[in-house]
Amino acid sequence: MSETAIVGSALAREVNGSGPPLVLIHGLSSSRRAWDLIAHELAEDFTTYAIDLPGHGGSPSLTTTTPTTPQELARALEDFLDSEGIDTAHLVGNSMGGWIALEVAANGRAMSVTALCPAGFWRPKERPTKGLSRTHRAAIVTKPVIPAIMRIRPLRTALFRTGMERAGTVPYAVARDAALAQASAEGFDSCLAGMTGHNFSRAADIPADVPVTIAFGDNDHLLPAPRFQVRDYAPDHARWEVLWRCGHAPMWDVPPLTTRLIRETAACARSL
Repeated sequence: MSETAIVGSALAREVNGSGPPLVLIHGLSSSRRAWDLIAHELAEDFTTYAIDLPGHGGSPSLTTTTPTTPQELARALEDFLDSEGIDTAHLVGNSMGGWIALEVAANGRAMSVTALCPAGFWRPKERPTKGLSRTHRAAIVTKPVIPAIMRIRPLRTALFRTGMERAGTVPYAVARDAALAQASAEGFDSCLAGMTGHNFSRAADIPADVPVTIAFGDNDHLLPAPRFQVRDYAPDHARWEVLWRCGHAPMWDVPPLTTRLIRETAACARSL
């Protein structure tokens, strides 16, 4: 089964596979295409829901005038779960998506959480890197020629070096879709403002019987340790992993390892 749809204010999604529900939540100025390197394999064991967050990909924005917080995005995701008749799901999120997954878990809607380089693990005074805004603006300016630019392998390697440790391995289609998502993310400014000056602060609300894995790349240049990787914000029962030779997008840098972490975390939920 595969479908992509928007119904009213529902989120755009792609659904594949069969088994327990597993929701893939992308990061700021990204889209559901971010999961293309691992979604097919995960669909062998799960019904995967790769979604576009509000203001990203094919989903409409929640608002265009005020900051959109991770808590609001979590509520939108929970509305999506309701529309699909899903009570709880395995949640996988990258960067901002990791923060959202943890908020949903704190609201009691998760079977397990795998948070890949999650945002929100910084002190409240810390600000997400300014490089995000520069990259977003550059993508907007170059949008008409992005498909051509990304066909030049040395150039796309250089462009992805900030977010990836193994930038030379990024396939053309992944690079093209990521850059186009950057250029088209209408919710970028609102979502960035919604995170700035705040942090994930609800670890105690995540039930101890919900397995949580938090994984950061050892060379995450966008959210580097230790300033943006404060372990005090993680649930006491969380598994904390450092992924070697990995940047901010483990699903691109180390796809097999990322898939294994997700499966292991979900398996812990089934064994409890």
